[in-house]
Amino acid sequence: MEIRDNSIQRIAQMHWYNFVDPVTKLLLALFLTMLSFDFTNLYFEAGLVLFSLMLLLLSRLSSATINAVSFCLFLIATMVLIQGLFYSGNIHPLFSVMRITFYREGFLYALTMSARILIIIFAIGFFMSTTTVSENAKYLESIGMPYKLVYLLMSVCYILPQIQQNMKKIQFAERARGINPQKTVTQKVRSILPILIPLIIKTFDQSINRSITLQLRGFDSPSRTLATPKYRYFQTKLSHYLLTLVTILLIGWKLWQIISKFL
Repeated sequence: MEIRDNSIQRIAQMHWYNFVDPVTKLLLALFLTMLSFDFTNLYFEAGLVLFSLMLLLLSRLSSATINAVSFCLFLIATMVLIQGLFYSGNIHPLFSVMRITFYREGFLYALTMSARILIIIFAIGFFMSTTTVSENAKYLESIGMPYKLVYLLMSVCYILPQIQQNMKKIQFAERARGINPQKTVTQKVRSILPILIPLIIKTFDQSINRSITLQLRGFDSPSRTLATPKYRYFQTKLSHYLLTLVTILLIGWKLWQIISKFL
C-alpha cells in the first residue's frame, strides 16, 4: 500500500515536460533557432519569441537562465544602439537627438537579431532547466549509445559546474583568511588569475578520479545492467523523426537562400 501511495505521489509531482525526452527538447530548440533564421518577418519573430518564452515560463526557471537573459538584454540594448547609428544600410532617419540621427533600417535589423538571440536563449534555457545531466546520460544509454561516449558527454557537461564549485571554495577560504579582498570588480579579476591554472588542473584531476572510480565499479562492463530512464516519454521516435525532418528542410531552405544570392 505504501509503495502504491509513493508511486501515485510521484506521478502527481510530474510535469508536462517530464514526458518529453531530452533529445526531443534539444531538437525543438534547434528547430526554433532555424525557424527564426529562415524567416525575417518581425511579427513572425515576435511570435517565436513569445512561444519560446512561454516554454521557459512553464518550466523550472533556474538562476543561470535568468542571468543569461539579463546579460542578453544588456547586449541587445547595446546592439540596438550601435546598429541604429552605424548600420551600413541606414537610409531613412527614425529620430534625431542633438544632431545624432537614429535610423529605421538599423533599428529593424537590430530588432530581428535581438529576437533571434532571445529565441536561442529561451529555447536552450528550456532544455537546460527541464533536464539534468544524469537524465540525459540514462536516456542516451537506453537508446543504444555506447557508455564511453555517454561518459565523455557527461564529463564535458560537468567541467564548468566543477570549475565554478572549486572556485567558490577557494574564494571562500581566501575570504575566511583575510586574503585577496574582493570589494571591487578589479580585485575580483585579480583574485581569479593566480588560481586559474591550479583550478583547471584540479578539475581535470577530479574527472580522471571519477573515471577510475567508475571503471573499478564495473560501469564499463558489457554485462552491466543498463540504467533505466526516470520517466516514461511520449512518442519519442515520432518526435525525433518529425523534428529532424523539418529541421533538415529548414537548413536546406536557408542554404538555398544564401546560394540564390550569388546566382
